Amino acid sequence: MQTPKCLASRNPSPRSNCTSATHPAKLFFLSNLFFIVLFLWLPGPAAGADYIDIVTPQWDGQTNADGTGLFFEIVRRVYSPEGIAMKYRFVPWKRAQKMVSGKKADAMLCVWCEHAREEGQRIPRWPFFVEYTAVVFKKDRIASWAGLKTLDGKSAVWLRGYDYHTFNHFKPIHFSQWTEVDDYARAWLLLKSGHYDVYIDALIDLEHYIAEQSVDMKPYQLEILWGENAYVAFAPNEKSVRLIRIFDQRILELAASGELKAIYDKWGVRYPQEAWEPGKKRL
Repeated sequence: MQTPKCLASRNPSPRSNCTSATHPAKLFFLSNLFFIVLFLWLPGPAAGADYIDIVTPQWDGQTNADGTGLFFEIVRRVYSPEGIAMKYRFVPWKRAQKMVSGKKADAMLCVWCEHAREEGQRIPRWPFFVEYTAVVFKKDRIASWAGLKTLDGKSAVWLRGYDYHTFNHFKPIHFSQWTEVDDYARAWLLLKSGHYDVYIDALIDLEHYIAEQSVDMKPYQLEILWGENAYVAFAPNEKSVRLIRIFDQRILELAASGELKAIYDKWGVRYPQEAWEPGKKRL
């Protein structure tokens, strides 16, 4: 909290060298007025920290338009008991990165450690999610799956801003062609029509779309590529110090009590219990 400026004292007038008595009622009034003004002027102890301003893309089942979803519910359960409300705005991924790094928002969700560091963002000790990256493809395009190396020479589609072609995991892989799209339906259409060999995305999003749209998976095969700790990434400012401290304390409390698992179960998402085990290191 910024130190308040001192209230300037009035210099005595040239005629006030002698002592004069002040009426008790007037003194009482002025004293009370002073403290009322001071109280109203000073910021409260939670000023600037009674809410957390989240910017994020809208992900079905995770960050829903109505404020529900796995990610939003976790954030609320972390901060609500501390008197901190959650505000949220939906923006594209790259804009969210710029807003948080530029201190225009408090935090963004589901960020990998290496990406947070590249953007100059701060992350807690503990993740709030483990993001499994997966690939889906038609069996008549890839007959035999032999791990990540199977993708070498294949064409791929993914969501705009995910930039999978820059990931260390894919350094040994050369995609013959790749493109970015703005929504899941478009990615599935390009895969179904044979325009691209594979569609790469977060497992949680693939599974959610498959269930919601009742996708017939008989022609397709889905494989998990890797798992990565995902964090709430915070702006590089003083407000984040307290928000991060609260997060690290509360997420462990939620895990220990079983409440975190209950939230995962509610949204039909596999619970990565190992992510919050004592002594666990960042991936």
